[in-house]
Amino acid sequence: MKKTRIALLAAASIVMLGLIGGLGFGVWLGLTLWPLQASNVDVSDLRAEAQEELIVLTANTFAVDGDLDRAAERLRQIKDPKIGDRVAILARNYALNNDPSAAHLAQLAEALGVTGPELARIARTATPTRTLTLTPTSTPTMIPSATPTLTPSPTITPTRTATRRPTATRTTVPVGTNWIPGYPSSWPGGVKYEPINVASGQKYWRVVKAIYCDLRDKHDYCQNLPGGDDQQGIWVSLIDANGARTSAPLLVTRPDGNRAASNDIGVEKSPTDMCNCNYSFFANGWPIQVEGAPSDKISGLAMTANYHVRFFITFQLLTR
Repeated sequence: MKKTRIALLAAASIVMLGLIGGLGFGVWLGLTLWPLQASNVDVSDLRAEAQEELIVLTANTFAVDGDLDRAAERLRQIKDPKIGDRVAILARNYALNNDPSAAHLAQLAEALGVTGPELARIARTATPTRTLTLTPTSTPTMIPSATPTLTPSPTITPTRTATRRPTATRTTVPVGTNWIPGYPSSWPGGVKYEPINVASGQKYWRVVKAIYCDLRDKHDYCQNLPGGDDQQGIWVSLIDANGARTSAPLLVTRPDGNRAASNDIGVEKSPTDMCNCNYSFFANGWPIQVEGAPSDKISGLAMTANYHVRFFITFQLLTR
């Protein structure tokens, strides 16, 4: 009886050792010779960090080619029903870190139908890559016109002569606009400049300086100006007759004839803003004027041939 029990225990031990050995051998085969391989993985299965990289890459590409259909097709792979809101959140987060991609993300979010004042400000606020050195002395040198001299009026009576005093000297008027490079030969074909015609002695806004450059520029026309090579937009500065910064509402007309709102062009910037300008917004080609007095008009300042472009326009309040 005792021998039978020992034999049964020995057999059970052998079976257990066999099972343990077989299990270990199977694990070794699965991990080394035939490891598990994932297939048919969707973009939606990627980690959140990888999806964020895809969204930023899509926004930067959209800023260059403007192809919304292609951008939307790439974002659809993430399978997020609120992808527009997600892009907008990323734009705000990147803006807090002064990341250049913030403007591209905001522009893509707007194209996807997400709007708002904060998003519009981010989309039209360029991140400068160089130290700004713009000063009021960069305005064009103005050549004063001749001061009118009034001759005395004829004698009214034999005993007293009435003499008219000369009027005050009028504000100097520049000879012409300082176009950099030369207009119209070196500017995009769609740009149109319309000077205003006013009577003598009337105040008016005149374009006294206009600078254009794009990603292909080899002349450093926009060196040390806001935006850098990876931005596209319009920067508008307003100065008084003495060349100092002044303030006035900007009149930008949409294609439907209505006035552009603050979520289209933003609000007037403070004198301490790093752009050293009054307004900055996306290069949309809409006609631009200044309110408060008759104004020159310039239009067609838009992205050309999918190249990043920058326009810097200075209006000065003068007296004819």
